[in-house]
Amino acid sequence: MNVFFYDGNCKFCSNLAFKLKSLNLNRKISIFSFRDFSEIELKKIHPELNFDLLQGNVQLIFGKKRYPGFFGIRKFSFYLKGYRYFFWILYLPLIPFIGIIILQLLKRLKN
Repeated sequence: MNVFFYDGNCKFCSNLAFKLKSLNLNRKISIFSFRDFSEIELKKIHPELNFDLLQGNVQLIFGKKRYPGFFGIRKFSFYLKGYRYFFWILYLPLIPFIGIIILQLLKRLKN
């Protein structure tokens, strides 16, 4: 099961998820709020998932591998209409550090 999890209690996250759903070219990747699942259901999807982990970052479960935060966004970006031609930019040196910092800032603004 390929799933992109976001926080359904965050308005910014929910709006972003709605946009991602419209751009998603890979129909094998589902986009869900983790709040629609129990902890037991999350563990069935991937053994490392829990509410504490998901409250802090988006998570992409792709082929039984977990991609947290920026790395999930980077992996998912290849499957987004219009962005798939530029996904390689996210693999350039220093970009992961910048992406992680931006996600940390967004998380602080949310709280």
